[in-house]
Amino acid sequence: MLNSLIVPLEQAEKIDPKIFPKPNYSHISKKIKVGDPIWIDFDNMYIDDEGNIARDHDGGFSSHINDLISSFSSGVRTNEELGAVIDRGNEYNKRYELKYSYHRTDALQQLGRPGHWYYPITADESEWLDICSVENEPKPPKLANKEQEIVAIQAKQIEIGNLKNDEDSIKIRLKQIYPTRPKKSIERIAQGIFQIKKTDVRFQYWTNPKIKRWRNENYEGHFEIDGTYDEKRKMYGFTSKIGGLYRTFHRARVKYAETGYKSYVSCYTGQITPKENLKDQRDSIIDEYVSLRLADYKTYGIDICFVELNGFFPQDKQEGKQKFILPNIQSSVEKTIKTKIDEYNKSKSKNAA
Repeated sequence: MLNSLIVPLEQAEKIDPKIFPKPNYSHISKKIKVGDPIWIDFDNMYIDDEGNIARDHDGGFSSHINDLISSFSSGVRTNEELGAVIDRGNEYNKRYELKYSYHRTDALQQLGRPGHWYYPITADESEWLDICSVENEPKPPKLANKEQEIVAIQAKQIEIGNLKNDEDSIKIRLKQIYPTRPKKSIERIAQGIFQIKKTDVRFQYWTNPKIKRWRNENYEGHFEIDGTYDEKRKMYGFTSKIGGLYRTFHRARVKYAETGYKSYVSCYTGQITPKENLKDQRDSIIDEYVSLRLADYKTYGIDICFVELNGFFPQDKQEGKQKFILPNIQSSVEKTIKTKIDEYNKSKSKNAA
Protein backbone atom coordinates (compact mmCIF):
# COMPACT_ATOMS: atom_id res chain seq x y z
CA MET A 1 0.00 0.00 0.00
CA LEU A 2 1.20 3.53 -0.80
CA ASN A 3 1.49 6.16 1.92
CA SER A 4 3.08 9.10 0.09
CA LEU A 5 1.78 12.66 0.44
CA ILE A 6 1.02 12.86 -3.29
CA VAL A 7 0.21 9.67 -5.17
CA PRO A 8 -0.08 9.52 -8.98
CA LEU A 9 -3.73 9.29 -9.98
CA GLU A 10 -3.30 5.96 -11.77
CA GLN A 11 -2.01 4.42 -8.51
CA ALA A 12 -4.79 5.83 -6.30
CA GLU A 13 -6.36 2.42 -5.63
CA LYS A 14 -3.09 1.28 -3.99
CA ILE A 15 -3.15 4.07 -1.35
CA ASP A 16 -3.23 2.96 2.28
CA PRO A 17 -6.67 4.37 3.32
CA LYS A 18 -5.56 4.78 6.92
CA ILE A 19 -3.36 7.77 6.01
CA PHE A 20 -6.32 9.87 4.84
CA PRO A 21 -7.47 12.31 7.58
CA LYS A 22 -10.91 11.44 8.90
CA PRO A 23 -13.48 14.26 9.39
CA ASN A 24 -15.01 14.87 12.79
CA TYR A 25 -18.67 15.89 12.84
CA SER A 26 -19.23 15.40 16.56
CA HIS A 27 -20.03 19.11 16.96
CA ILE A 28 -23.14 18.40 14.86
CA SER A 29 -24.14 15.20 16.61
CA LYS A 30 -22.41 12.53 18.69
CA LYS A 31 -24.49 9.92 16.82
CA ILE A 32 -22.70 10.47 13.49
CA LYS A 33 -20.38 7.59 12.59
CA VAL A 34 -17.57 8.09 10.07
CA GLY A 35 -16.12 4.82 8.79
CA ASP A 36 -12.62 4.18 7.41
CA PRO A 37 -12.25 5.10 3.72
CA ILE A 38 -13.29 2.45 1.21
CA TRP A 39 -12.60 2.21 -2.53
CA ILE A 40 -15.81 2.49 -4.56
CA ASP A 41 -16.14 1.95 -8.29
CA PHE A 42 -18.22 4.67 -9.91
CA ASP A 43 -20.34 1.95 -11.55
CA ASN A 44 -21.45 1.03 -8.02
CA MET A 45 -22.28 4.62 -6.97
CA TYR A 46 -25.65 6.35 -7.23
CA ILE A 47 -25.20 10.07 -7.87
CA ASP A 48 -28.19 12.39 -7.54
CA ASP A 49 -27.12 15.74 -9.01
CA GLU A 50 -29.64 17.51 -6.77
CA GLY A 51 -28.79 15.45 -3.72
CA ASN A 52 -26.60 18.01 -1.98
CA ILE A 53 -28.66 21.07 -1.08
CA ALA A 54 -25.43 22.92 -0.29
CA ARG A 55 -24.59 22.78 -4.01
CA ASP A 56 -28.03 23.33 -5.55
CA HIS A 57 -27.27 26.99 -6.20
CA ASP A 58 -24.17 26.67 -8.38
CA GLY A 59 -25.47 24.50 -11.24
CA GLY A 60 -22.21 22.56 -11.45
CA PHE A 61 -19.71 25.42 -11.33
CA SER A 62 -17.60 24.28 -14.31
CA SER A 63 -14.67 26.58 -13.52
CA HIS A 64 -14.22 24.97 -10.12
CA ILE A 65 -14.42 21.48 -11.63
CA ASN A 66 -11.72 22.47 -14.13
CA ASP A 67 -9.53 23.58 -11.22
CA LEU A 68 -10.07 20.19 -9.58
CA ILE A 69 -9.20 18.35 -12.80
CA SER A 70 -5.94 20.27 -12.90
CA SER A 71 -5.29 19.48 -9.23
CA PHE A 72 -5.99 15.74 -9.60
CA SER A 73 -3.76 15.61 -12.68
CA SER A 74 -0.85 16.28 -10.34
CA GLY A 75 -1.87 13.38 -8.13
CA VAL A 76 -4.01 12.54 -5.10
CA ARG A 77 -3.12 14.48 -1.97
CA THR A 78 -3.40 12.03 0.91
CA ASN A 79 -3.45 14.77 3.56
CA GLU A 80 -6.85 16.02 2.33
CA GLU A 81 -10.24 14.67 3.32
CA LEU A 82 -12.33 12.59 0.93
CA GLY A 83 -15.94 12.54 -0.21
CA ALA A 84 -18.67 10.65 1.63
CA VAL A 85 -21.36 8.09 0.83
CA ILE A 86 -24.25 6.22 2.38
CA ASP A 87 -24.04 2.43 2.27
CA ARG A 88 -27.54 1.52 1.06
CA GLY A 89 -26.93 -2.24 1.16
CA ASN A 90 -26.51 -5.09 -1.31
CA GLU A 91 -30.16 -4.98 -2.35
CA TYR A 92 -29.48 -1.87 -4.45
CA ASN A 93 -28.08 -2.09 -7.96
CA LYS A 94 -25.76 0.75 -6.99
CA ARG A 95 -24.95 0.12 -3.35
CA TYR A 96 -23.44 3.48 -2.42
CA GLU A 97 -25.09 6.90 -2.67
CA LEU A 98 -22.85 9.95 -2.95
CA LYS A 99 -23.63 12.58 -0.29
CA TYR A 100 -20.86 15.11 -0.79
CA SER A 101 -17.83 15.57 -3.07
CA TYR A 102 -19.93 16.02 -6.22
CA HIS A 103 -17.42 18.34 -7.87
CA ARG A 104 -14.43 16.13 -7.06
CA THR A 105 -16.26 13.03 -8.26
CA ASP A 106 -17.22 14.80 -11.49
CA ALA A 107 -13.59 15.81 -12.00
CA LEU A 108 -12.35 12.26 -11.42
CA GLN A 109 -14.90 10.84 -13.85
CA GLN A 110 -13.92 13.39 -16.49
CA LEU A 111 -10.34 12.19 -16.03
CA GLY A 112 -11.51 8.68 -16.83
CA ARG A 113 -10.97 7.22 -13.37
CA PRO A 114 -12.90 4.01 -12.51
CA GLY A 115 -13.49 4.95 -8.85
CA HIS A 116 -12.04 6.58 -5.76
CA TRP A 117 -11.87 6.48 -1.96
CA TYR A 118 -14.87 7.64 0.12
CA TYR A 119 -15.92 7.70 3.76
CA PRO A 120 -19.04 5.66 4.56
CA ILE A 121 -20.99 7.80 7.03
CA THR A 122 -23.99 6.85 9.14
CA ALA A 123 -26.29 9.81 9.91
CA ASP A 124 -29.96 10.76 9.78
CA GLU A 125 -31.53 13.22 7.33
CA SER A 126 -31.12 16.25 9.58
CA GLU A 127 -27.50 15.41 10.37
CA TRP A 128 -26.72 14.96 6.68
CA LEU A 129 -27.99 18.46 5.91
CA ASP A 130 -25.50 19.95 8.34
CA ILE A 131 -22.69 17.56 7.36
CA CYS A 132 -23.00 18.57 3.71
CA SER A 133 -23.02 22.23 4.69
CA VAL A 134 -20.04 22.05 7.06
CA GLU A 135 -18.10 19.97 4.57
CA ASN A 136 -18.28 22.88 2.13
CA GLU A 137 -16.45 25.25 4.47
CA PRO A 138 -13.10 26.48 3.11
CA LYS A 139 -10.48 23.76 2.58
CA PRO A 140 -8.52 24.38 -0.65
CA PRO A 141 -8.98 23.42 -3.42
CA LYS A 142 -12.67 23.11 -2.47
CA LEU A 143 -15.23 25.82 -3.05
CA ALA A 144 -16.37 27.64 0.07
CA ASN A 145 -20.02 27.78 1.04
CA LYS A 146 -21.84 30.82 -0.19
CA GLU A 147 -23.88 32.48 2.52
CA GLN A 148 -27.16 31.95 0.69
CA GLU A 149 -26.45 28.21 0.63
CA ILE A 150 -26.16 28.12 4.41
CA VAL A 151 -29.35 30.18 4.70
CA ALA A 152 -31.14 27.61 2.50
CA ILE A 153 -29.86 24.67 4.55
CA GLN A 154 -30.80 26.07 7.95
CA ALA A 155 -34.16 27.26 6.62
CA LYS A 156 -34.72 23.66 5.54
CA GLN A 157 -33.83 22.49 9.07
CA ILE A 158 -36.58 24.78 10.40
CA GLU A 159 -39.07 23.44 7.84
CA ILE A 160 -38.51 19.79 8.82
CA GLY A 161 -38.69 20.62 12.52
CA ASN A 162 -35.04 20.13 13.48
CA LEU A 163 -34.34 23.77 14.34
CA LYS A 164 -36.56 26.03 16.40
CA ASN A 165 -37.58 29.18 14.55
CA ASP A 166 -36.47 31.71 17.12
CA GLU A 167 -33.62 34.19 17.17
CA ASP A 168 -31.50 32.65 19.92
CA SER A 169 -31.78 29.06 18.64
CA ILE A 170 -30.75 30.07 15.13
CA LYS A 171 -27.76 32.09 16.32
CA ILE A 172 -26.58 29.31 18.64
CA ARG A 173 -26.92 26.81 15.79
CA LEU A 174 -24.90 28.93 13.37
CA LYS A 175 -22.07 29.43 15.86
CA GLN A 176 -22.04 25.70 16.63
CA ILE A 177 -22.08 24.45 13.05
CA TYR A 178 -19.85 27.11 11.46
CA PRO A 179 -17.27 27.99 14.16
CA THR A 180 -14.67 29.28 11.66
CA ARG A 181 -17.05 31.73 9.96
CA PRO A 182 -16.31 35.45 10.52
CA LYS A 183 -18.74 37.13 12.89
CA LYS A 184 -20.08 39.45 10.19
CA SER A 185 -20.78 36.50 7.91
CA ILE A 186 -22.73 34.74 10.68
CA GLU A 187 -24.73 37.94 11.22
CA ARG A 188 -25.65 38.17 7.54
CA ILE A 189 -26.63 34.49 7.42
CA ALA A 190 -28.81 34.88 10.51
CA GLN A 191 -30.56 37.87 8.99
CA GLY A 192 -31.19 35.88 5.81
CA ILE A 193 -32.80 33.07 7.78
CA PHE A 194 -34.88 35.52 9.83
CA GLN A 195 -36.19 37.11 6.64
CA ILE A 196 -37.04 33.85 4.85
CA LYS A 197 -38.66 32.17 7.85
CA LYS A 198 -40.22 35.37 9.23
CA THR A 199 -38.48 34.74 12.55
CA ASP A 200 -39.73 36.81 15.46
CA VAL A 201 -36.64 38.78 16.54
CA ARG A 202 -36.25 41.28 19.35
CA PHE A 203 -33.49 43.39 17.81
CA GLN A 204 -33.41 45.16 14.46
CA TYR A 205 -30.20 45.30 12.42
CA TRP A 206 -29.62 47.93 9.81
CA THR A 207 -28.47 48.05 6.19
CA ASN A 208 -28.74 50.93 3.73
CA PRO A 209 -31.89 49.57 2.02
CA LYS A 210 -33.59 49.03 5.40
CA ILE A 211 -32.55 52.50 6.55
CA LYS A 212 -34.11 54.04 3.43
CA ARG A 213 -37.34 52.08 3.93
CA TRP A 214 -37.54 53.15 7.58
CA ARG A 215 -36.94 56.79 6.63
CA ASN A 216 -39.67 56.68 3.99
CA GLU A 217 -42.24 54.57 5.84
CA ASN A 218 -41.78 55.17 9.58
CA TYR A 219 -39.60 58.15 10.47
CA GLU A 220 -41.33 61.36 11.45
CA GLY A 221 -39.21 63.78 9.47
CA HIS A 222 -36.27 63.45 7.12
CA PHE A 223 -32.55 62.76 7.26
CA GLU A 224 -29.83 62.07 4.71
CA ILE A 225 -27.31 59.24 4.37
CA ASP A 226 -24.15 58.45 2.35
CA GLY A 227 -22.81 61.99 2.75
CA THR A 228 -25.73 63.59 0.89
CA TYR A 229 -26.40 67.26 1.54
CA ASP A 230 -29.48 67.94 3.69
CA GLU A 231 -31.07 71.10 2.27
CA LYS A 232 -33.29 71.67 5.30
CA ARG A 233 -30.58 71.36 7.95
CA LYS A 234 -27.75 72.74 5.79
CA MET A 235 -25.59 69.77 6.79
CA TYR A 236 -24.30 66.57 5.23
CA GLY A 237 -25.90 63.36 6.48
CA PHE A 238 -24.06 60.12 7.25
CA THR A 239 -24.76 56.80 8.96
CA SER A 240 -22.26 54.67 10.84
CA LYS A 241 -22.09 51.28 12.51
CA ILE A 242 -20.17 50.75 15.75
CA GLY A 243 -16.44 50.76 15.04
CA GLY A 244 -16.80 52.75 11.83
CA LEU A 245 -17.23 56.25 13.18
CA TYR A 246 -13.61 57.21 12.46
CA ARG A 247 -14.24 56.86 8.71
CA THR A 248 -17.28 59.12 8.90
CA PHE A 249 -15.29 61.53 11.04
CA HIS A 250 -12.67 61.86 8.28
CA ARG A 251 -15.25 62.24 5.50
CA ALA A 252 -17.07 64.94 7.48
CA ARG A 253 -13.78 66.76 8.07
CA VAL A 254 -13.14 66.83 4.31
CA LYS A 255 -16.69 68.07 3.63
CA TYR A 256 -16.20 70.84 6.19
CA ALA A 257 -12.86 71.85 4.67
CA GLU A 258 -14.31 71.94 1.16
CA THR A 259 -17.67 73.59 1.84
CA GLY A 260 -17.75 75.02 5.36
CA TYR A 261 -20.85 72.94 6.14
CA LYS A 262 -20.99 70.57 9.09
CA SER A 263 -22.30 67.01 9.05
CA TYR A 264 -24.39 64.74 11.26
CA VAL A 265 -24.16 60.98 11.72
CA SER A 266 -26.93 58.56 12.68
CA CYS A 267 -25.57 55.40 14.34
CA TYR A 268 -26.46 51.76 14.94
CA THR A 269 -24.83 48.83 16.70
CA GLY A 270 -23.59 45.40 15.66
CA GLN A 271 -24.83 41.99 16.79
CA ILE A 272 -26.46 42.33 20.21
CA THR A 273 -25.59 39.65 22.76
CA PRO A 274 -25.65 39.39 26.57
CA LYS A 275 -21.94 40.28 26.59
CA GLU A 276 -22.31 43.05 24.00
CA ASN A 277 -25.69 44.52 24.89
CA LEU A 278 -27.41 47.42 23.18
CA LYS A 279 -26.63 50.06 25.81
CA ASP A 280 -22.95 49.17 26.04
CA GLN A 281 -22.56 49.31 22.27
CA ARG A 282 -24.24 52.69 22.07
CA ASP A 283 -22.01 53.94 24.88
CA SER A 284 -19.02 52.64 22.91
CA ILE A 285 -20.04 54.71 19.88
CA ILE A 286 -20.31 57.82 22.06
CA ASP A 287 -16.91 57.07 23.60
CA GLU A 288 -15.38 56.70 20.13
CA TYR A 289 -16.79 60.07 19.10
CA VAL A 290 -15.45 61.75 22.24
CA SER A 291 -12.02 60.15 21.69
CA LEU A 292 -11.88 61.41 18.10
CA ARG A 293 -12.74 64.96 19.14
CA LEU A 294 -10.18 64.84 21.95
CA ALA A 295 -7.49 63.47 19.62
CA ASP A 296 -8.07 66.38 17.24
CA TYR A 297 -7.74 68.85 20.11
CA LYS A 298 -4.49 67.25 21.29
CA THR A 299 -3.13 67.41 17.73
CA TYR A 300 -4.25 70.86 16.61
CA GLY A 301 -4.81 72.67 19.90
CA ILE A 302 -8.37 73.61 18.95
CA ASP A 303 -11.73 71.86 19.24
CA ILE A 304 -13.84 72.09 16.09
CA CYS A 305 -17.20 70.34 15.88
CA PHE A 306 -17.62 69.55 12.19
CA VAL A 307 -19.80 66.47 12.74
CA GLU A 308 -22.55 65.84 15.31
CA LEU A 309 -24.17 62.69 16.64
CA ASN A 310 -27.73 62.56 15.33
CA GLY A 311 -28.87 59.80 17.67
CA PHE A 312 -29.33 56.05 17.24
CA PHE A 313 -31.60 54.02 15.02
CA PRO A 314 -34.21 52.13 17.08
CA GLN A 315 -33.13 48.50 17.43
CA ASP A 316 -35.09 47.05 20.34
CA LYS A 317 -38.74 46.17 19.68
CA GLN A 318 -39.58 47.98 22.90
CA GLU A 319 -38.33 51.23 21.36
CA GLY A 320 -40.53 53.42 19.17
CA LYS A 321 -40.39 53.11 15.40
CA GLN A 322 -40.84 56.75 14.43
CA LYS A 323 -37.88 58.54 16.02
CA PHE A 324 -34.18 58.28 16.67
CA ILE A 325 -33.11 57.16 20.13
CA LEU A 326 -31.30 59.89 22.10
CA PRO A 327 -31.79 62.50 19.34
CA ASN A 328 -30.41 65.26 21.58
CA ILE A 329 -27.33 63.34 22.70
CA GLN A 330 -24.96 65.94 21.23
CA SER A 331 -25.59 68.49 24.00
CA SER A 332 -24.49 66.11 26.75
CA VAL A 333 -21.59 64.84 24.64
CA GLU A 334 -20.30 68.42 24.26
CA LYS A 335 -20.19 68.72 28.04
CA THR A 336 -18.20 65.49 28.27
CA ILE A 337 -15.74 66.71 25.64
CA LYS A 338 -15.26 70.01 27.46
CA THR A 339 -14.55 68.13 30.69
CA LYS A 340 -12.02 65.87 28.90
CA ILE A 341 -10.28 68.85 27.35
CA ASP A 342 -10.09 70.64 30.70
CA GLU A 343 -8.61 67.53 32.31
CA TYR A 344 -6.07 67.22 29.51
CA ASN A 345 -5.01 70.87 29.80
CA LYS A 346 -4.64 70.62 33.57
CA SER A 347 -2.54 67.50 33.21
CA LYS A 348 -0.41 69.14 30.55
CA SER A 349 0.15 72.25 32.69
CA LYS A 350 1.03 70.13 35.70
CA ASN A 351 3.59 68.13 33.74
CA ALA A 352 5.09 71.31 32.28
CA ALA A 353 5.56 72.72 35.76
